Amino acid sequence: MVNAALSQARHGLGAQSSGVNPSLQFTSGYGEWTFGAGQYLSANITTRGEIMAFILTNPGVYMREVSEDLGLSMGVVQYHIWVLSKNGEIEECKTGKYRRFFGAARYGETERKVISLLRQGKVGKILTLLSEEQPLTHVKLAEVLGLSSQALTWHAKRLESMGIIERGVFQGQSRTYRLVDGVAQKVRAAVHPLPEPVRVPAIP
Repeated sequence: MVNAALSQARHGLGAQSSGVNPSLQFTSGYGEWTFGAGQYLSANITTRGEIMAFILTNPGVYMREVSEDLGLSMGVVQYHIWVLSKNGEIEECKTGKYRRFFGAARYGETERKVISLLRQGKVGKILTLLSEEQPLTHVKLAEVLGLSSQALTWHAKRLESMGIIERGVFQGQSRTYRLVDGVAQKVRAAVHPLPEPVRVPAIP
């Protein structure tokens, strides 16, 4: 499993696909190891520890992403995720058809929703755009995203039902969207996280 971890470390451990990665430095009960400056400095890590580290540095990943990015079979990933969940090391957030995983007690419910949604293509772009400039009209948002009016309405209704955005007449503009109070800050924090070490618990 070290080769898979080494490959991921050299490529930023999935950083290209998401803006929610903290710094890649770890300390565990079985030794220290670091993904510093894209270099893999130590190989003292078990398969379960590798999966745990991947989840910590890629919050909101779903099972197939873990399997494909680490080069592990789905059966192996399912087993270790089950054990990590049972032991209280990770928790999940279900959005749509995917179960997405996070380090336990690291994020609140809204943060888990936001991070999960940011990994979902057009939906993630809606949140990012609204966090940078809001409110935005339905017409403007659909134009920027290259979505049909019907498609944007479908996404907006889903986000509204989750308590992420609200629709209404804002600043005199009808059919306008904005993020619910406090969500914009969480979106920006998820897209541009503060660098901090990630400590991986001792995992046998």
